[in-house]
Formats: sequence, structure tokens, C-alpha cells
Amino acid sequence: MKTLIFKTKFIVTICSIISIFLLFNSCSTNRTSKNITVKNYTPEQFAKNKYISGGTFSKNGDKILYTSDETGLPAAWAYNIKTDEKTLLHSDSINAVYSLTLFGDDDHLIYTMNPGGGRAIHIYAKEEDDITNITPGDNVRATWRGVNGDNSGIYYISNKRSPRKFDRYEYLFETKISKLIFQNDTKYSTSYNSYNYKYILLHESITEEITNLYLYDIINKTSISLSPEDNDSYFYGKGFSLDNKEVYYLTNYGSEFAYFVKYNIETKQRTILIKEDWDIVSTDFSPNHNFLAVYTNENGRARVKVKDIQKNKYLDIPFLKTAEIEKLRFGPNNKYLSFQVVGYNQPKSIWLLNLETNTTKQITSSINPEIAVTDLSKPIDTTIISFDGLKIPAFLYFPKDNSKRKNAALVWTHGGPGGQFRTNYNQYIQYVVNQGYTVLAVNNRGSSGYGKTFKALDNQKHGVDDLLDIIKGKELLASLNGIDENNIGIIGDSYGGYLVLAALTFYPDEFAFGIDMFGISNWLQVLNNTPDFWAARKKALFKEMGDPIKDSLMLYNKSPLFFSDNIKRPLMVIQGANDPKVHQSESDSIVARVRKNNIPVDYILFKDEGHGIRKKENQIKTMTSIGEFLKQHTN
Repeated sequence: MKTLIFKTKFIVTICSIISIFLLFNSCSTNRTSKNITVKNYTPEQFAKNKYISGGTFSKNGDKILYTSDETGLPAAWAYNIKTDEKTLLHSDSINAVYSLTLFGDDDHLIYTMNPGGGRAIHIYAKEEDDITNITPGDNVRATWRGVNGDNSGIYYISNKRSPRKFDRYEYLFETKISKLIFQNDTKYSTSYNSYNYKYILLHESITEEITNLYLYDIINKTSISLSPEDNDSYFYGKGFSLDNKEVYYLTNYGSEFAYFVKYNIETKQRTILIKEDWDIVSTDFSPNHNFLAVYTNENGRARVKVKDIQKNKYLDIPFLKTAEIEKLRFGPNNKYLSFQVVGYNQPKSIWLLNLETNTTKQITSSINPEIAVTDLSKPIDTTIISFDGLKIPAFLYFPKDNSKRKNAALVWTHGGPGGQFRTNYNQYIQYVVNQGYTVLAVNNRGSSGYGKTFKALDNQKHGVDDLLDIIKGKELLASLNGIDENNIGIIGDSYGGYLVLAALTFYPDEFAFGIDMFGISNWLQVLNNTPDFWAARKKALFKEMGDPIKDSLMLYNKSPLFFSDNIKRPLMVIQGANDPKVHQSESDSIVARVRKNNIPVDYILFKDEGHGIRKKENQIKTMTSIGEFLKQHTN
């Protein structure tokens, strides 16, 4: 098996930080000996942090639209640049409201809701007190695809015609009518359409790492492939030029990391526009295409640069060189930029940059003022040497309070598969660390962000090689000074929850306890009952995970449910009753079987949640339950 050599910027070296910790394969990694006393915060205090996202501008550029859960559930808000005032535009007493855009001279609202956390997702238009469901239907899923070229409407995709097919529509603000742009009778998923509505980009998922890209002529009903016949890489469309002559896309063809390409439709010439040392995860043009925002993922850190297309150089904006930024948006006439700024001790917030004065201003604050940001733990880049010598990146969180002689610890596993722990704020990790536990967040093989070879290393080896990476992470924790090697548990959500169950089942003596948040226990059931709206990527999912018919024995042997008699450590399971991805039965079944063997199991079932914990009262209960479970099952 190929051993990857990662960038030295995230490998923990002896010479740079010997006073803090050393490489795992040479000696133990140690925390600082300095004793610092910090305040322990309650779940209620952590839940007072705000979830904030968005940052789109109104038509005339004097307002910024964003989503905030400061009233309890995510709701639509607007910030007035001139008056510095914030206004609640729309909220719902039961469901989360996510703002999308403002339209018209009166700044009417487009937003989306996922009623009850289930499978249906709708888009709504609100004008004064009049609310219109643009995408009605009990089981309809509609996904926003941005504002159209002249700001007269929005694009969205919807499966209202067929549960398995997502067609592309344009909704016009003036007529309040949705127009079908492309009826998708292909087996592919849709992407951007050209401004003249002649072309649309289609994606074909071969595996989770291999995606073909097609340019489809809507008028002539013909297509050409923009990816090679022997494609072994990722191709993802990013739109068209304003004159409809060129296509933009991201690919990692012939490279470990994704880069930005331009394709001329007439000449078929390809030009690499931008290539970085890490994955370019996205790009955004300004409305007039004079500027281009380039987003990179640098070892779990969000970076962005803005390029002046006409001058062919990047803007010198000091703020961008130090801040971690997930999303940037251009205001009308390019006077302002808005940013979604993240940090390990600061939940996502929105900032405003005045390009004329090169000054910045924070317009939303997410952290609860009762929490001192200096009390929160900064993730430390760490490397695990796995069973086969592969270097596995991870982030190590030490509690600031070192007064305890021996601390319990947790290995944290992420979702996906193919997800990635990043350095931005994680409420649950910070809560657990603040209570005095050390956390190692592992980006096991198969994680995104470290090149396409690393990403593919877990294909059809899920719960095997990636689980051994996790166990090696546990061994790293056990080697640290100040860690109680007999009190190391494992926690994770979604696919990470599966790894929790797999660890307790197939390596029953490794971990002292496990906390599974909506994790998979039976792969045969999950893959045999994939939602209809996953039809376009089902083939890719089966190639990565295994086909439930052809590979049934392999999947059976990886499913913790069928070997649950092996579990002998305390288990906590957290589940949403409306989860469309991991059904409640996954958790019900594993809980019943483990309880039958008289193993302590705490089961937290939220009747009003889906795949994730959205409501603040449920977040409080989740953190409280985790805290009590840890106190009970650690010494």
C-alpha cells in the first residue's frame, strides 16, 4: 500500500514544539505542565452561542441577509449597513428557517425550510406578510441553486416530477411562476446552466472520488464529456462565462489536489487558471466577473484569496491573510465584501469589508459573552502513525485546566465517510474539553482534504483499515502524560457513530465506553433502503461501501448489529426520529440487543430532530447527557 508523505506544516516535529509534544513513534506526546485554572461552562451557556450563516446583499447593497438561531431556532435576519440595525425578517416556532436571498426594491425574502427534519425540503417567498411555497408537495425536495444572471429570479432543483429525478427550474419574482429549464431524464445530477439557457452541466458519480462532467446542449439534446474516457478523478462544474462561450470547473485530474480550469466550448481548449498546494474547494465570481474568490482547504483551515481578473493579481487584503473564511460574497458595484469568519474559539460570524477603505467590521457576534474565548482549547496539529506506517492527520485538544493528575480522554470520529475535522469551532468538542477531558479528533484514511489517494484508501475497507487508524489514535492518547489509559472512550456522529459501534463490537477491549450519535448499525438495511433522492449517486455509494446484493456477506460482517453480543462497554446512543439518512430503527435495534446483554445503555431519542441536533433545547439535553454519561463511566 502506498504511504503518503504529508506536508511538514501539519506534522508535529520535535524541533518546533518539543516543549509541548513529540512525535508518537519516537516518544510520548505531552501536554504543558503549567497549571491553569479555567471556568467550566454549562450546556446552557454553550447553547447560547449563536449559529450564524449567510451574508448575501440586498439589491441596492444596503442590507446583508443572514441566518441566526438567537431566538431558539435558525431564522432569517437582515443587517442594515447604514444604520447598523438588525431586523428579524422571518421565523417559525417549529422549524428552522434558512435565509437564501432578498429580492426587489422592498427587500422581499426567499428562504428554505425542512419541516420536522424529514425528507421534504421547500423554498418559500415572503412579501410583507404573504408567504408562498414555491415548491409545494408532501415529499418534494427542493434545493436552492442561486440567483439568476439578471437578479430577476432564482434557480432551484426539485424532484416534484419523480422522486428519483431532480429537474432544474427558474422562479421569476415578478410573475411568481416557476419555469422548467431542464427536465432531467438522465441518470446524472444537474449543475449550472448557461446564461442563455442553451447549456447545462451534468455530473455522473462513479465513486465518491471519481465524477464525470458533461456539457449538455438543451436545445439539440446532445452532450459532450469534459472528463476523459479513462477518468480516475473528480470533475465538478463551477459555471459559465458571461458570454456563454466558456465553462469553468474544478478537477484533480493528474494531481492529488483540485485546481481551477477554463474550457472553451468552440475550440475545446482547456486552460488551468489557478492551481494551489492544497485543494481548491470552491470558487465564486463577482456579478460582473471582474473578481474571483478562491477558497482552499489547508489542512483543515479555511483560506480565501480574491483575484482581480483584469489586472491578473490578487487583492492585497491583510484581513484575508490571517482569518479563516468559509464564504465570501460580493456586494453590488464591488464596494463591499461580506465574509463568514470561523475560528476554533469563535462560532461562525459575519464580517464586512469596505473595498474602498480596506477596513473591516464585524457585524454579527456568535460567542456567548459569558464564555471567555481564552478558556477554550486550541486544536494542535498531530500525526498518528497507523498500523501500516501511513501518517494520519489529527487535531489534539487539551483541557486548559491541568489540575487533575490523570484525565479521561476521547477519540472523536467524523461523519461521511469522506468528511474531515477542521479547526473551526465545534461546540460539542469544546464542551467536552472544557469539562476536563482530552480529545483527539482523527482524520482517518478516507477523509477529504489530503489528496485523492488518501481519500480513496478506505474504499470497501470501511470499519477495517479506517477503524485501525482510530485505534492507533487511542494508543497515541494512552501514551500521553496526564492521560488515564484505562479511561479512553470513543465518540462520533453519522458514519463516525458507525465507527463507535464498530470499535465496541470488533475491538471490545480497546475503549472504555462509546457515544454513538445517529450512527449506522446495519449496512445491509441502510444500503437496501437508500432514499429515492440519492438515485444519482447510488452507484458511487455502492462502489465505495459495497453493493448490498453482491457484497452482502462483506456488509453483514461489518455491521455491528449482528455481532452486538461482543459489546461489553457502556454505550450512549443519540438519535433523531425523523432522520432520513440513518433511520431510527438503526439505533432502536442496537440499543435493544445491547440492553438484552445487561450492558449499560443510555438512549436519547429526539422526536423532533432529523440527521443532526438543530434545536437549542435538544443541544442542551445532548451536552448534558454526554456530560453525565462521562462522569458516570470515567473514574
